[in-house]
Amino acid sequence: MKQSRFNQKVYWVIGASSGIGKQLVISMSQLSCRLIISARNTNALDELKSQYQKNDNIEVLPIDLSSNYEQLLDSSQKAYQIHQQLDGIFLVGGISQRAAFEDMKLSTFETIMKVNFWGALHITKACLPFLKQSKDPMIVCINSVQGKMGIPDRTAYAASKHALLGFMDSLRAELYPYNIQVTSILPGYVKTDLGKNALQADGSTQGKSEDSKGGISVEKAAHDILHYASEGKSEAIIGRPREQLAVYIKRFFPALLEKIVRKKS
Repeated sequence: MKQSRFNQKVYWVIGASSGIGKQLVISMSQLSCRLIISARNTNALDELKSQYQKNDNIEVLPIDLSSNYEQLLDSSQKAYQIHQQLDGIFLVGGISQRAAFEDMKLSTFETIMKVNFWGALHITKACLPFLKQSKDPMIVCINSVQGKMGIPDRTAYAASKHALLGFMDSLRAELYPYNIQVTSILPGYVKTDLGKNALQADGSTQGKSEDSKGGISVEKAAHDILHYASEGKSEAIIGRPREQLAVYIKRFFPALLEKIVRKKS
């Protein structure tokens, strides 16, 4: 990891109260940068700040990614005003699903799209004027391998991640003249509470932890994310070899992957 890229920078980590986002804050708190951390769970953010703040390098700014654009625009302006500087955003927050499409309420599908896609889009739109002022700006979007492929009972999740990947690919080309780095990270299974907090058909949370099937640790995930971000990568798949292999099978042998995926239903 090129630690020098983070020196004297200000980064906004959105989705910082748990999982990958929390570990990113822990890892980045040891670097020479300042952090603004956001999520809905204010208590978790305050506890994270109290444990890992060093020399006043962490500020808490609660937000809800399901809010409308005007609210997220206001939050983005507040994030910038803290230090009158914003060099990067880490878009980590999101929710998954555990339900067949036929059984899902449309409102549940829409909630997942609102948080995973529209929330990230709104934050990005609001932050662009500030990022253009930075000498070394970056947008780091935590997507999923399901941004490349879908599996049963994840229709809304996969749709939101496919949309997010396409958005970031197009945005990267548009922002090239402004030297704004756009990095999409596609994790496979990571040992987090994403499954526990996943929405069921009626919109309620699943509420039970899942075996992450040997997924990588959040420490490993955060390390790899910061490595690829510091290297200026456009896209990186992180996780176990089998998940990285699945993406390549999808590209070159799609019929084979379809057979593999059907067995999961």
